[in-house]
Amino acid sequence: GSPFSVGCLLLAMAGSASVLAGAAQTDAGLLDRVQAFAERYQRDAPSLVAEVHYRQNVTPTRGIPQHREMTSELVMVRLPGSGGWVTLRDVLVVDKRRLRDREERLLKLLQSPQPDALARASELARESARFNLGRITRTINVPDVAIEYLLPQHAGRMQFDAPRDGTIDGVAVAMFRFREVRGPSIVRDPRGAGLLAEGRVSVDRASGEIVRTELMLRDRNSTGTNVVDFRVDPRLSIRVPVKMTERYVMRGETVEAVATYTNFRSFTVATTEKLAKPPQ
Repeated sequence: GSPFSVGCLLLAMAGSASVLAGAAQTDAGLLDRVQAFAERYQRDAPSLVAEVHYRQNVTPTRGIPQHREMTSELVMVRLPGSGGWVTLRDVLVVDKRRLRDREERLLKLLQSPQPDALARASELARESARFNLGRITRTINVPDVAIEYLLPQHAGRMQFDAPRDGTIDGVAVAMFRFREVRGPSIVRDPRGAGLLAEGRVSVDRASGEIVRTELMLRDRNSTGTNVVDFRVDPRLSIRVPVKMTERYVMRGETVEAVATYTNFRSFTVATTEKLAKPPQ
């Protein structure tokens, strides 16, 4: 496919966003403000725990469509000495059926002094992936994945278009496209091959704070898109993800999913375990 068709697919997902007609609005300092916000966000945001409701729909070319609804505990762990979160999900309820002995087990484990707590929590989260529907391996279904592309240390591999004015849910924003033009890529496929991404970010023009990220990746067999909306949490006074919309298309099936995030709380990781952030 061409870059044009990639952009059309990405825009089709963000139905509540609109771009105002007219020439691109130049703002020499806007990208600097966005990159500074992304850097500050990854450095300063605390470890968070939230409740996530996740709806999945799989539409096969042949066969019966599938639907699943889940409620999970989502833990976004801030690792000492590294940027970003490690995002872990523990499924609590599947299609209204509550799984046994799972309530806050990730959070309790991470707040314990056990030296291998984070590794054990990661294993619990991997086990929850079996409740995902469809044959597609999902590598971008974490809410902060697109922020990585906006960090200053990746600027040399990125290309940014001039911003345009737009609105999201009636709120004025500046929107600009970005694309990864050279490797090593931030995201890799399950075989370890690099995947060059492109997307769009919508921000508050004055502060550079991120309102929405849109990310698109494709390989030889599939295309994946990820759209995340951020809002200021009134209790924590920081921007948190409130909704993530995903769409994956491959030969034989399409997977569409929506995650909504509520009840964010901050917490402190008690384990002293040293663990690097895993590659995406």
